[in-house]
Amino acid sequence: MKKSSDLALGSWQFGPSHGFWTGSTTQASRLTISAAYKAGIRHFDTAPAYGNGLAEQLLGSVLSGKSAIIDTKFMPKHPNLVAQDVQKSLDRLKRTSVNTLYLHWPSSSLDLRPIVESAAGLIEQGKVQSLGLSNTPLSLVQRLHDLPITFLQIPCSLLWTRGLEEYKEYAEKQGLSLVGYSPLGLGLLSGNHHHRPNDSRGDLYVYQDRAYSVFMELLDLLSFLAKEKGLSMPQLALAWARSQDFTSILVGARSPQQLFPLLETDVISLDEGEKRLLDEVAGRLSACAPPSWDNLFGHRW
Repeated sequence: MKKSSDLALGSWQFGPSHGFWTGSTTQASRLTISAAYKAGIRHFDTAPAYGNGLAEQLLGSVLSGKSAIIDTKFMPKHPNLVAQDVQKSLDRLKRTSVNTLYLHWPSSSLDLRPIVESAAGLIEQGKVQSLGLSNTPLSLVQRLHDLPITFLQIPCSLLWTRGLEEYKEYAEKQGLSLVGYSPLGLGLLSGNHHHRPNDSRGDLYVYQDRAYSVFMELLDLLSFLAKEKGLSMPQLALAWARSQDFTSILVGARSPQQLFPLLETDVISLDEGEKRLLDEVAGRLSACAPPSWDNLFGHRW
């Protein structure tokens, strides 16, 4: 049996942004980070966009003086601004370097090559150990193949499987490491959101038109399989993500109570029949999004 992907803690949910995670509290976030570290999690992912630096500040505060893998991101602006933005992140994180620095989102209005080249210069300065691309269409990843990029971060979720196999094939061919985020579908795969949440998650395509009926079908299947295996729906959704041969999966939790059951997925496996059932419904769900979409959010970068 293949080893499941390593588990890391994502931190988007700690820093409310763009109408997501509006109910987060600083106290709960700090407790969750501490609980994750005490439970053996040593890999943490963040970004300055999460709460306008709040998530980075929380990680920096709770993990100060502790040994941990910390990755962060930057938004494309201008080559001359990359070092300045990364230094702000380092200050918030209370670190002299980060493990992986990701371009958070691409931009169709900018020449990304000199921007990523500027980020690569931070490796020589010892402020960054490796570079990655996040939310980047495979066609653009391929155009930047000659740059020192070693990580790709994409959704690894039953909520969005469009292009997943192509990314996996390319990463294997090029020797790149895949990092997956939102394995629980921003919490929508928990079974608690059959109706639109009162935040930006309610704007996601799964609540639109014909996608909604397929989304309900996916939740029903998750519920059925979870009961058959004696699991919760979030555990099953995460077990599926961890079976996708990614280097690591970023899981989100807003409290220790949400986090602890997810850590038990180390010993959970799905058989090929179960994976095929989930893949089939997830594929039909992703097909409901407009053909032009290359990301879960329909963001036009």
